[in-house]
Amino acid sequence: MSKPRILLISSQHLFGESMETILRADKDVELVGPWSLGDKDIYERLIEASPSVIVIADENLQSEAAAELTKTIIEKSPEVSVIRTGLNENTFRIVSTHTLPARGADLLETIHDCIVRTQD
Repeated sequence: MSKPRILLISSQHLFGESMETILRADKDVELVGPWSLGDKDIYERLIEASPSVIVIADENLQSEAAAELTKTIIEKSPEVSVIRTGLNENTFRIVSTHTLPARGADLLETIHDCIVRTQD
């Protein structure tokens, strides 16, 4: 059985690298990315990447770019879980409906919970 694919999209290169280190340490998932939130061809590349979970990290949890990307992903691929995090807040938002305290361990647990939901 192949590993669930996690796509990381970040607006900040340094933060993307930090998140990449955390996610690559989890041997139960395969990381795709990090991709830049500003990339113009994200929507087309998403189809090829076929992620189970997408993590979008932006400076602001309420960012218009991240909100628009989340909306498009949910409309075009409703089976994919989206986790958004704001770099200026200590929270995660799952498909814009749930908020959790943010720590590295919480992110990995949240990703695994989303994977379980997509496999049911």
